[in-house]
Amino acid sequence: MSSAVDESIRRYGETEPLIHAFVRYDAEPSLLMDAALEATAATGTLVRVPIAVKDIFDTAGSPTERGSALYAGRVAENDADVVRNLRAAGAIIVGKTVTAELAMAHPGPTRNPWDLSRTSGGSSMGSAAAVAAGVVPFAIGSQTNGSVVRPAAFCGVVGFKPSLGRLSREGMFVTSGTLDQVGGFARSVQKVASLVAAMAGEPLARWWSDDRTPPKLAALRTGEWEHADVAAQERFQADVDRLAAAGGPIAWPKPPPELDDALRLLQTIMYFEQARALETDLRGRESLVSEIARRHLAEGAAISEQTYRDALRARERLAEAFAAWATPYDAVLTPPAVGEAPTPETTGDPRFCTRWSLIGAPVIVIPSGLGPHRLPLGLQLVAAPGDDRRLIAAAAWCESKLPWIGAPPL
Repeated sequence: MSSAVDESIRRYGETEPLIHAFVRYDAEPSLLMDAALEATAATGTLVRVPIAVKDIFDTAGSPTERGSALYAGRVAENDADVVRNLRAAGAIIVGKTVTAELAMAHPGPTRNPWDLSRTSGGSSMGSAAAVAAGVVPFAIGSQTNGSVVRPAAFCGVVGFKPSLGRLSREGMFVTSGTLDQVGGFARSVQKVASLVAAMAGEPLARWWSDDRTPPKLAALRTGEWEHADVAAQERFQADVDRLAAAGGPIAWPKPPPELDDALRLLQTIMYFEQARALETDLRGRESLVSEIARRHLAEGAAISEQTYRDALRARERLAEAFAAWATPYDAVLTPPAVGEAPTPETTGDPRFCTRWSLIGAPVIVIPSGLGPHRLPLGLQLVAAPGDDRRLIAAAAWCESKLPWIGAPPL
C-alpha cells in the first residue's frame, strides 16, 4: 500500500514546477525514514505523516537559509524545538518551504495553487501553498504581522497562530522578539489542532475538545472595513448571518478604541526590532538583500528608543483592554484579508491581521467561500490571549456550518 510519503512525493512532482512551494524537498531520506518507522511499528500522534517546514526553522544537518542570500549555505546544527517535537510524534519532515525574504515583505517565487497568476501570500507562502496543493497535510509557518492568516485565507486552508509564547521559538529565525509567533497550516480545524499539539509536545486534549455546543460569538468589522473589497465585505456578512442562523444571535460590541492605533504601534515595534536584530549580520553585506528590505530596515534604524518604549507600553495597555473586552466570547469573527489573493509582486495587505499579532492573541482562519475570480475567501476568528482551546472549539463549530469550498484545480 502506498504511504502518505509516497503520495507527498507524487504531488510534489506534479505541482512543484508550477507553484514553487519548496526550497528543498528530501524525497529519498523521507522514504528511508518512512520505511524505518513502518518496520519498527513506531507509535505517535503523527507517525509517518509528511510535514513541511518554513525555511526559518532549523532542521538539523540541512540548510535553513531564511529566504535570503545573506544566509546562503547556512546549515543548522540542531532542530528547532517545534521540529524536534514533531519528529518525536513520528512525523517525517519532507522539506523546507519558501519564505518571503527574511520573513519580511519581499515576495518569494511561490504561486497560488488556485490561480498561478496570484500570490499565495507571505511570508509563510510556501507552507500554505504546499498544504493547499496536497503535497503535505501539515506545514509549519510563522507570523509577525499577517504571515499565517493571510496565506491560509488566500490558499483556502486552515491557518492557526496560537497565543504569543504558546509554542517555542527556540531554533526559529526571530527578528522581532515582541511580535514573532509560531503557527501552522492544515486542511481542517481538527487537523491543525493535532499539528500544534504535536508541535508543543502536548496531548491533543490540551488543544481540542469534542464539545460542539454553539459558541458565544461576537463580530467586528474593525476600522479597516472600508479597505476590504466588496466581495470580502459581502462574504463576511454572509458568514456572520449563516452562523447566527445556525447558532443564535451574534453580538456586535463596540471594541476598545485603542485597537485602531494597532498599525502604527506594530510597525514601530517591528521595524525597530528587526533593524537591530539584523544590524550585525547585514553590516557590509547590504547588497545581499532587496531594496525593499533595506528601506524597511533603514526606517527601523531611525526610530528612537523612546518612541519604541512608548509603543511597547501602549501595546501592553491595548492587550489588557482587548482581553477584558474579548473574554466573554468564545471567538470574535472578523475578516482575514482585504479580498482575494493579489498578483505576485506583493504578498498582500496584512491590515486585518495587525491588531491580533500586536497583542499576541490566538487567531485562526477557515475557508468560507470563493470570490468573483473563484479564489478563496475566509473567516478569521480571534480570542483573548490564552484562550486557544476555546477558540479552536468555536472554529470547529463554525467550520461545520460553513460550506466546503473544494480543492484547487491544480
